[in-house]
Amino acid sequence: MRRKALLSMFVGLLLVGAYAAYAVSQPKLPEVKGCVNPFREVKPLERKVENWSLVHVFAKVLASKDIRGLAKPWEIDYKNVKVVKHTVEYNGEKIEMFAMALPLKDSKHLIAYYEFSKPVQGVKTRSYLLEFTISDDNKRITTKAIGTNGEVTSSSSCEYECYSDADCVFLCMSYCCSRDYNIPCMIASCLACAWSGNLVLFLACVMTVCPWAYEGCNECIQYGTYCMDTAP
Repeated sequence: MRRKALLSMFVGLLLVGAYAAYAVSQPKLPEVKGCVNPFREVKPLERKVENWSLVHVFAKVLASKDIRGLAKPWEIDYKNVKVVKHTVEYNGEKIEMFAMALPLKDSKHLIAYYEFSKPVQGVKTRSYLLEFTISDDNKRITTKAIGTNGEVTSSSSCEYECYSDADCVFLCMSYCCSRDYNIPCMIASCLACAWSGNLVLFLACVMTVCPWAYEGCNECIQYGTYCMDTAP
């Protein structure tokens, strides 16, 4: 039994090492030109729910600068991580988009991570750290941080850090600071995600299975901007 456990641990370490080597060997990503919303640039075609092991998910967390920049590995609720592989169309070509939702153990935050097999107008990875306010008179989803191609910017307060690219070393990026969430709309728009009463787990499903429904249903009530000061 002990021998089997040691073998499993050894295999897990090999996987982690392989993912780390993969991350280090990745080529420099292209520049992101302007304020790009990759979901508006692609057309969804097919999707498949992936059944990743805990070791696979953990290895991905260690390899991803986006995810590591948004939370510590031990803060993630690995048992409720959801992964969906999408086939989308971009510029007449079929490419893949991996969508991951990683709830945090505090049940108040969720990481949404998206990775494209080919950059969409320069965006290879896009990630968000979302915070939920759940009360009868205040139902909000707040963007606490956003990542693009591994560069993570905190947005703890919704500010206009810039008004144009001229105000930044590289680019002025816009994002939605806060949304009013609309559960009936999301249920109707994403039938694959059943409402269970747990907002975080429900949104983890929506943001991986139907990320377009998330943006379409939940009205943005406040926008902000930040400087992305280095090219990917």
